[in-house]
Amino acid sequence: MKIGYARVSSKNQADTDALNQQIDRLKKAGAENILSDVQSGREDSRKSYKKLLKLVKDGVATEVITTRLDRLGRNTIEIHRAIETFRKYGVKYTNLDMPLDGSGSAMEWFTVQNVAALAELESRSISDRVRHGLNYFRENKKYFGTPPFGYAKDENSRLIPHPANWDIAREICERLRSQSKASIAIWLAEEHGIEMYPTSFRRYIMNPCLRGHTVYKVDGTEQIHYNTHIPLLSEAEYQELVKTTALKVRDDSKDSKLHFLAGLFRCGLCGAAMSKSSCAQNGYYRFQCAKYKKFGVKGCANKKTIAATIVRRLTVQQLIDYAREITQEIENQVNTQEEDVETLQLQRQIEGLKKLGDNPAIINAIADLKKQIKAREHHSSVRSSTIKEDKKLLYAFLQADFFDSLSDEELRSICLRLSHPRSTLVAKN
Repeated sequence: MKIGYARVSSKNQADTDALNQQIDRLKKAGAENILSDVQSGREDSRKSYKKLLKLVKDGVATEVITTRLDRLGRNTIEIHRAIETFRKYGVKYTNLDMPLDGSGSAMEWFTVQNVAALAELESRSISDRVRHGLNYFRENKKYFGTPPFGYAKDENSRLIPHPANWDIAREICERLRSQSKASIAIWLAEEHGIEMYPTSFRRYIMNPCLRGHTVYKVDGTEQIHYNTHIPLLSEAEYQELVKTTALKVRDDSKDSKLHFLAGLFRCGLCGAAMSKSSCAQNGYYRFQCAKYKKFGVKGCANKKTIAATIVRRLTVQQLIDYAREITQEIENQVNTQEEDVETLQLQRQIEGLKKLGDNPAIINAIADLKKQIKAREHHSSVRSSTIKEDKKLLYAFLQADFFDSLSDEELRSICLRLSHPRSTLVAKN
């Protein structure tokens, strides 16, 4: 099989049709299958490149085609290693921009050496330019990446207040002084159409950019440049918010445990999980759509809550119905059980062999058939024992007070074991 290999170093290059142009040329050159990577040629983790080498070693590839030699890699050693692998396994290598004769001659080696060296030089030059560019950004207090909410970048890549989001960001900080993170998330979604999870507010205010500082990472360590732009928060406001948004350490109480339908109980409108709301009076709690709870009607229109006692009663009833159905199926199987047809066939074969005489081959064949019959009898015995145990458990389900004695953890384990499409609970508006 003729296999083409294309590669570009970045997503930007892939978006500018550079990758498509390579693929088009490879198709015109006769490639039957094309593998591609969007990754630097200096990296050894290229998945498609590894797959290409495996196809070569497995004998699937008869010819490898690239548009340029440096598509194979960006260093001399890797390119030489690839070409030697092709030659070792008898695979023809076609390079469209600079054809090679495949002879392995000194001249071909010299050509590959020079082209590979130029590719590595270009790669190292790019790394140098990137490093110099990053140093320039740091020296001039420019900002990398996407600005935090409330900020934008000017023409010099410095942070400035966002024309629309600055006031919203200020109000978020104001609300964090007195309101819950969940209520702020709902307000953001309903009033401004912005989804920000309650758990992200703490991380948001901890960003030094909100206090007017720019942070860079150099060789794995952080460098902070102070007072580089207009702050959203003063230092005093920041210290206050650190205290008011401090994460509370939960104890091992009923509130912190998984409810008995965690992962099995979903909203009938949006499909999100139904989360347990805070405990009400007398220790009872209710369920509510997690999306509505976080983002209000912008997340889900299902506003209703449902008492856990009602959900438990409905769940138990479905488990009882399921147990009754399965018990009836087991009874029907036991009542209509017929003798094992395959065992009968094995016994007939033994009887037939006995009539042929007593030579060693026949004796060994009979012994083998008897072993098969014993194995089937053992399997049948184990299966009967398992059915009896299952029947005991299912009959227990049918007792009115069985589920009343179970804890939430025990009921949850049963729900996980027996859950199937017919026993899935949904909460509808």
